[in-house]
Order: sequence, then structure tokens, then C-alpha cells
Amino acid sequence: MILVPAAVPRTAPAFRRLIDPFHLPSVHGGLTVETLPPGVRVEQHPSRVAESVTVVLSGRIRSAGRVLGPGEGLYHPPGSSCGITALPGAPAAVLTVRPRAVADDRPAPLPYPVPLGPPRSTAPDAPTAPATPAARTAPAAGTVPAARRAGEAGPSGEAGPVLREPGAAGRIAGSAGMEVRWLATADTVGARRLTVAASTFAAGGGHDLHRHPHADEFFLVMSGGGGHLTETAEVPLRAGDLVFVPAGEWHGFRTGPAGPTAALYGYLGASSLTGAGYQVRPADVPEVA
Repeated sequence: MILVPAAVPRTAPAFRRLIDPFHLPSVHGGLTVETLPPGVRVEQHPSRVAESVTVVLSGRIRSAGRVLGPGEGLYHPPGSSCGITALPGAPAAVLTVRPRAVADDRPAPLPYPVPLGPPRSTAPDAPTAPATPAARTAPAAGTVPAARRAGEAGPSGEAGPVLREPGAAGRIAGSAGMEVRWLATADTVGARRLTVAASTFAAGGGHDLHRHPHADEFFLVMSGGGGHLTETAEVPLRAGDLVFVPAGEWHGFRTGPAGPTAALYGYLGASSLTGAGYQVRPADVPEVA
């Protein structure tokens, strides 16, 4: 487990490599965070053979004439590029998630970013059918599809999917008081080797020890706080702290009793929870009466 306290810079301009594959050759990808002063524009130049996701953490940005706020972002297929500008009022902070490129990666047929926003809800242990970017309808030349917050109604009135506990019978194995919205997956944007999601934990909720055999996980606390669980300890987490968990390592989370916790998290090396693998430590699964 790698702990990055206060991962998001509080001053602008600033650029920080949170997880750097160059110095950590065993990881499945990298994470960077950047804060932009109001009015400053930067160009996003994703790799020709590696996809990436950019998510707004704070402030607002404009990309191709569209305004994006916290919790909104863009998926960049391999070979795509775009510019982002921090809007007036306050600095903007963005997180970029990029998995390693592998030999069989090729540029995607979509040379432009596509929005984060899942079309339907998916249980964490249910396989999803990957969607191919070529099957989507391309936007008009020079435009970028508008990203929307997970759960926000789209143009046709549909809301982003919510993975929640419908009751004891439908409970997610090893969790309590947890809600997940899948933002970027194979099913939602045609991702290949990354997954990005947003989660909320009710006061006193959490996720017992579990692991993902085939992918690394990052977990960034956006608000609230709690404890990151390992096999031997509980590490306190505050808003702004990031935890990076290598593939196969047991981990979990427990929020405090004071209030809910919101987090942005995801996997590097897999484009769905099914691909990452999901194993709950048997001793931590409560018995059902």
C-alpha cells in the first residue's frame, strides 16, 4: 500500500506525479494531478497507444466550448487530444489516470474524448459486455461530448447508474452503506485497461477486506474520511488523501460515525471490476441469518 497524504496541491499552478510507473516498474499505470490558475489553458496530449481519463476534482474547466465541474470528466481514447482551460473564480484541479500501454494496443477509432457517464447499473460481481468505441455515434467535428455527473439525468432523461444496497438480500458482499457509480469502464466508454468510479459511504459504513488479483486500485478521499484497512492495521484517511493498492493486496475501508464519505477510485490494468477480479476475505464476510 502506498499512502499519498494531501495528494491534491492547494496552490496553482502545480503539477504532481502521484504514482509514477517510471519509478515503480511493477505498477499497471500512473496518476497525476494538476492545479490550474483561473484563465490558464493546457493541452492534454494522451499517448498514441495509451488511453486516459481526466476528472475534475475542484473548480471548473472549459473543454471544446463545454463547461465541466467537480465529478465530471473525459475519457481519452488512444491518440486523442484536447485543451482544457480553468474558468474564472478559483483554481481548477484535475486528476489524470493512465494505464500502461502494452504491445498489442492500437489507436482507437475515435480521435476525440468521449464523456464519462455510464448508461446502466452493474452489480460488482456481474460480468459486463465490453462496448466497442466504433459502435458509438461520433459527435460533430470539433466538438467534445459533454460529460455529466454520475447519476445526473442525460439528454434522454436517463440517470447514471447507481450501485446500491437494495436490502439484505441484495447486499454487496463485504460492504455496508456503500454506493458506487461507474464512470469509465469497458461498458460505458469502451475503456481497455482502466476503470474509474465514484463511491459514497454512509456514516458507519465500509468495505471489508478484499482484493483484486489482476489490477491495481487507487482510492482518493474527496470528502469526509475514515480508515484504510490492511491485514494488520487501520490507516487514518482525510479528505485529499490517496491510497494506491497493488494488485493482489488485501484492503478495505471504514468511514467514521460523524458523516458520509465520498471517494473517487478505480483500477489500473482492467476495464471492469470483473476484469480486476473481486475476492472478499472469507473471514470478513458476515453470516446471514
